[in-house]
Amino acid sequence: MSDVTTVKGREVMLKRPPMVLFGMFSDLGALVQNVPEEYGGKITADRDSVRIEYKGISLGFVVARREPFSLVVLKDDGKSFLNFSVSFHMEPMGLDSTLFHIELETELNFMMKMMIGNKLQEMVDSITDQVEKAVNAAAAGQPMDISDIKPPVNFS
Repeated sequence: MSDVTTVKGREVMLKRPPMVLFGMFSDLGALVQNVPEEYGGKITADRDSVRIEYKGISLGFVVARREPFSLVVLKDDGKSFLNFSVSFHMEPMGLDSTLFHIELETELNFMMKMMIGNKLQEMVDSITDQVEKAVNAAAAGQPMDISDIKPPVNFS
């Protein structure tokens, strides 16, 4: 028996308008085009889907919903070991800032919940931190070295 687990990330202020962020999160091919070389060939993507093969784990997701400038929802592609959805929420705050947060929903049976349940908040927080750092650095005209970005959580 599985229960739906929901994890809500903290809200952060991003120094970009929602239109820019929406464009970034709604085009998965563009979102992953600058992944570090060590992940090269392990990630395939187009505008609507991504498939990741990493350390023996296969994970795929597709864009399930786009609400211009406020919401992008990704969900598993049905071929992954987990049923999940990830939502990127964007609320305008003036002309050039956005209040942003991530929500994750997944179905976990008791054993999976015991194994990875507490890691999910860490993962959402890590992704939020990386998005905040990247977007705000770019807004300040500072290039961000994305080779420093690592998988958000080690599940081993």
